[in-house]
Amino acid sequence: MATDMLDRLQENKLRGLEELMDSHPTAAMGGQEDQAAAIADFFVDEGIGMRQSCLRLWEYNWEMALAGKVVDRRERAAQLRSLLERGARVLSRDAAVARALADLSGRDIARLAQFEEQAKAFPIWIEECAARWELLDRPHKPLDREQIDRAGAEFERGECESVSDILARLEQGGPLVRE
Repeated sequence: MATDMLDRLQENKLRGLEELMDSHPTAAMGGQEDQAAAIADFFVDEGIGMRQSCLRLWEYNWEMALAGKVVDRRERAAQLRSLLERGARVLSRDAAVARALADLSGRDIARLAQFEEQAKAFPIWIEECAARWELLDRPHKPLDREQIDRAGAEFERGECESVSDILARLEQGGPLVRE
């Protein structure tokens, strides 16, 4: 199954970044400001890449679930959430390591502040994804065939409002539906 392979790839990426952070103690960088700045920049790049990888993993799984191609959605949700939460921990740690190295170097590191914000917001995004996933199991409202037929007939008679009129009303702060 493709999700098994994607999960293993994500696990390998997470493990690799964790090992990299473990092998570079920031305290040992004293007096090596240039190197500390370069490593901080590297960690920012890797963290941004890890975040993107997590987003792609979610998107793939979400599309599969919407298409009805996920056999056991509860089990898949638990596996996916576990990977994403581990990703959140790695991103948080990566941002902290990059910040410590940046502070040690005394230099501004491109995109570090943006990455820190993204890492901080990542757990909230995971909660939003989990809530969206749960919606897949909610029963759908039945279609109101009479309402659909009425709307189709009104459209054919030209009794509908143009999209440009609706947008103009919304831009002026008006309601979506004409009163």
